[in-house]
Amino acid sequence: MSSAHTEIPLFKVFMSPEVPARLEATVTSGQITQGPVVEQFEEQLGEYLGNKHVLTLNAATSGLSLAMHMLKKPLNTWPGMNQGDEVLTCPLTCTATNWPILANEFRPRWVDVDPTTCNMDLNDLARKLSPKTKIILLVHWGGSPVDLDVVQGIQEMCFDKYGFRPWVIEDCAHAWGAEWNNQKLGSHDNICVFSFQAIKHLTTGDGGLISFPNKDLYDRAKLLRWYGIDRSKRNYQGKDFRLENDIKEYGFKYHMNDLSATIGLANLPHIDGLLKIYRANAEFYSQELETLPHVTLMAHPKAGTSSYWIYTIQIENKHEFINFMKQKGIVASQVHARNDTNTVVAAYRDYLPNLDQFEKKVVCIPCGWWVTPAQRQFIVETIREFSSSLVVPRSVPRKTIIVTGGCGFIGHHVVEHFVKNTDRNIVVLDKLNYASIGYERLRDTGCLHHVKVFSTDLVQPLSEGLKYEIGTNIEFIVHMAAETHVDNSIRDPVPFVQNNVDSTLSMLEFARNIEGLKAFFYFSTDEVFGPAPGDTMYKEWDRHRPTNPYSSSKSAAENICLAYENTYAVPLMIINVMNAFGERQHPEKFIPKAIKGVLDGQTLDIHAYPDGKRAGTRFYIHGRNIAAAVLFLLEHGQLKEKYNLTGEREVDNLEMAQFIANTLETPLNYQLVNFHQDRPGHDLRYGLSGDKMDKMGWVCPLNFEESLRKTILWSRDNPRWLDVSKWHQGFSGSSITATAAKAIRNKL
Repeated sequence: MSSAHTEIPLFKVFMSPEVPARLEATVTSGQITQGPVVEQFEEQLGEYLGNKHVLTLNAATSGLSLAMHMLKKPLNTWPGMNQGDEVLTCPLTCTATNWPILANEFRPRWVDVDPTTCNMDLNDLARKLSPKTKIILLVHWGGSPVDLDVVQGIQEMCFDKYGFRPWVIEDCAHAWGAEWNNQKLGSHDNICVFSFQAIKHLTTGDGGLISFPNKDLYDRAKLLRWYGIDRSKRNYQGKDFRLENDIKEYGFKYHMNDLSATIGLANLPHIDGLLKIYRANAEFYSQELETLPHVTLMAHPKAGTSSYWIYTIQIENKHEFINFMKQKGIVASQVHARNDTNTVVAAYRDYLPNLDQFEKKVVCIPCGWWVTPAQRQFIVETIREFSSSLVVPRSVPRKTIIVTGGCGFIGHHVVEHFVKNTDRNIVVLDKLNYASIGYERLRDTGCLHHVKVFSTDLVQPLSEGLKYEIGTNIEFIVHMAAETHVDNSIRDPVPFVQNNVDSTLSMLEFARNIEGLKAFFYFSTDEVFGPAPGDTMYKEWDRHRPTNPYSSSKSAAENICLAYENTYAVPLMIINVMNAFGERQHPEKFIPKAIKGVLDGQTLDIHAYPDGKRAGTRFYIHGRNIAAAVLFLLEHGQLKEKYNLTGEREVDNLEMAQFIANTLETPLNYQLVNFHQDRPGHDLRYGLSGDKMDKMGWVCPLNFEESLRKTILWSRDNPRWLDVSKWHQGFSGSSITATAAKAIRNKL
């Protein structure tokens, strides 16, 4: 193969030899916009899919936009959709999938990718259901069907929890001719949209198709694709055939024309033969690449038949691979960039750990009708050549990260982040006191079975047996365990202070005898610097001025860490963090307490200055942003340094309460209370300068307002985490309903 030019493209347009003659006949017929050829094309498409409720369109994007627009209207048990309702959708797809969500003023909520299929992670989909979830927007990546049986079970789960079933819209742009349970996609109980764009299996030059599960939706869409006009009744009061009868609902100009339909009619008879070649090439790749080192193939559900618009693999050193293939005259590409990183959707950023890792390896190779047996053999040989050039890493023991307090609120977010974003063994040491509620937080994240958890009181030195179980291959210790409730420290300061100081001493004693330890990472608080009047922002090495037993204990522990670093060369980093919030926070903390109070119609006590007119303020940061920052510093931070992790912006307590009430669409009842008068250990404002981390390139992955809004709605939808009594009694049962569990058993 020559490397001077590309000889095996990733995509190629198929045009039937009959197209020119047919187009000439249509052009000279006198009717080139929507007319009889469109009707004929739709009839044949309906026969092919086994669903007569199909309408051609000028683009698949128009079909997605039309489908969402139609679902705004309530009908029978369907509640309709309003501005701000959520569409659970895939971030790894063409932007044409997701921009119609914005055009209809809905909110995209990103669902993680399943790295085994490149389709939507259905476990993550089930977790992200909410009362605002009105649409599930699926993409059948590369033509491989999503498990529609599981999706139906998730719809039932939503019905059990919220009283309605979200509509499923299938983006079948890659999937013409694909099947689920021996039925063509487009013939199940969902709204489906297909693309006839130039490089798709079936092309009309540009165009699309939308299919409906019933006649009512079909009839309405038929009007809306042409301004809302019933073209069969264009005879205004019997006087002028060009004029319309009354238009009851406005529509759009989304129809296909006869020129495009002519191309489609000429190409349609060839489609089964083309699909046969796609599938034969894919089967060849699957057989030849299955056992190749550094290459991972995608799995396909047994009940599904893929159309293999593209053949997707995961491979090490992806970008080098793409360049290597290019030099050999073969085009390889990721095909679609993730949508969620674009500025236009910055407000909807979410935590997608699977996609973060998957994107590093995913790539597609030519698979279409134009790839000859000789070419596909050459493609396989080229991939083998690249694979053999990769260095096989030595089998070495995995390093261990110890996280103390990993069952706590911030700690469990850190543990989850490490599990999903590192290849380390994670060991959790936790006292399992009132703030941890056992293993429940880790269990709820789904990562409990990926970590080792030991219940131990760190005030006492680590036992020899525990040291044996932890092992010696320890890379980092992240010391987060601490008593943190200020009220408790004021009520009973001695055991509180002893716990925070002695537990730190125990871990430092353990750490100074570990050979090869890269860092002892001490987790501290903004409160050690004391109150920050006005617009004061403390830098990392500013003097500590703690004002209560809690902050004093953290300050003391910081200084003990510095002493061990100086005296015993313990490799030390310290982080000072501002107010955290997020899922599964203790219900006595301000944000979950305010959420519960607003939902229950209570009057909230808002901490205020002595004048009773100004509320106290805090800088807030989501727990997952904190977790990401910890890993960022372990990878990029310097020993013997301190780092301030700041909140995205300062919010006063009343503003926070009002945001919570607005998000819950509930009136706010409140009173400003000067708690500082009775409890001088409480400070009204803290302030940290984050300049040091900013200069390192640190950016919070989650947007403040969006992550706060999601936390509020998640807490509302998972009320057990707001129930203080549960923290004394313990949780019981699963958050997934019995009906839903039955519906998706053996599937998820």
